[in-house]
Amino acid sequence: MAKERTQLNINIDPDLLLKLKAEAIKSGKTLTDFVTDHLRNRSEKQPADSLESRLSRIESFLKLDQSSYDQDKPIGTIFTDQGAKEYGAIAKEAFDSHMKKKGLTIHAALQEVDHHLKNYPHSNPELVFQILLGTHILTGLEMTIAYRHGSCAMRSALNDWTNDPLEKLNQAFLDAVITKSLA
Repeated sequence: MAKERTQLNINIDPDLLLKLKAEAIKSGKTLTDFVTDHLRNRSEKQPADSLESRLSRIESFLKLDQSSYDQDKPIGTIFTDQGAKEYGAIAKEAFDSHMKKKGLTIHAALQEVDHHLKNYPHSNPELVFQILLGTHILTGLEMTIAYRHGSCAMRSALNDWTNDPLEKLNQAFLDAVITKSLA
């Protein structure tokens, strides 16, 4: 018995549609079958974990959980400096893009982000503003310190402000994790 299907209408970039059609033809499938198979396979391969739960597992593996954190001890970093730099650049890019979309001045945009930062303890607005303005390059140690307070307030506040999951920023956050310790 054939599975029931439902129609989905979406707006898609014309160049992307051409690429999808070309890939479907190469694989000998209809566009519908190609997209369906691709989405099904992708969802099966991707873990259902959230970004925070994935990082918590990494943090636990590295024994960097909150309970073992002592304010007086020097801390190791779980993020690379290069990864932190890229993460900061992508955060600035997201900030600039949404500021333009909203037609805001830098001052007004920073005020709106500050409103969201206030929802996150230990958010360090001064550092966040320097990163978003491009006057400071984020380091791996700064990312580690921010994360040890529960989450990255900059990422969370930008997510709230833009009402966008900011997947590119989330991926940069994960990519910044030092993975050689995990092997």
